[in-house]
Amino acid sequence: MRPLYVHGADTQVRLDGPSLRISTPTSADRWFPLRRLSRVVSSSVVVWETAAVLACAGQGVTISFLDGDGMLIARCIGRVDAHDRLHERLEQLLFQSDWRELYARWLAAVENMAVRSVIRRSGLALVDRPEPQALRRLFRQGAASMNALFAYERIGREVHSLLVALVTQWLTNSRIDIARCNGLEFNLASDLADVLFWDFQLARLRWLEQRLERLDTVEAPPRAEIVGFFETRRERSEKLVRGLIHRLHRWLIERD
Repeated sequence: MRPLYVHGADTQVRLDGPSLRISTPTSADRWFPLRRLSRVVSSSVVVWETAAVLACAGQGVTISFLDGDGMLIARCIGRVDAHDRLHERLEQLLFQSDWRELYARWLAAVENMAVRSVIRRSGLALVDRPEPQALRRLFRQGAASMNALFAYERIGREVHSLLVALVTQWLTNSRIDIARCNGLEFNLASDLADVLFWDFQLARLRWLEQRLERLDTVEAPPRAEIVGFFETRRERSEKLVRGLIHRLHRWLIERD
């Protein structure tokens, strides 16, 4: 199963039997069987047929819609058939009066783990490990030194939205009630995407360095290129998502 990315003005998505049919003015129609899709990420300018949206929902294929700046603006989450008990453990946590404090400590711990990994892979000779915010500033300074801060931040927005879409699908498959979490101002998908986003800090800086060497200038890449960049690391991201959700599940079990 693979993700499907749909973008471009005048693009239409319709249901055609067991498949999504993608139509654009500049190319022949393409068909994507629903049973082979893990999730769909769509630009907000794409025109969706209602039947296609409902078919995705019926198959448990999450659709994430991004605006022109790469920000996530809506999600359609459908039926899932899963037997994982992670959702039950999470429900138990949410019934505790101090769940926010407990969860915040766990989230800080896994973020620190991600920060340590970035520092180790970067080869930075640091006397003291910086706080996450300080490390973010360090990477932004690196992008600014190439006159590529706008491109760096644009890539970051797009990649973070793609990560939220990826995490949402994993949580949905584990029967996590995303709507209930959001109603409690508990944005679990975004929180986990924030942790996973650390894995892209160095990668996007290096990508910009390579573009600078090749093009002698660094402008914000078009969405299709950013999606391609994300796809080159998707297997690794899938592995990291799986590991992070496993850590969450194990933490919830150990608390009993």
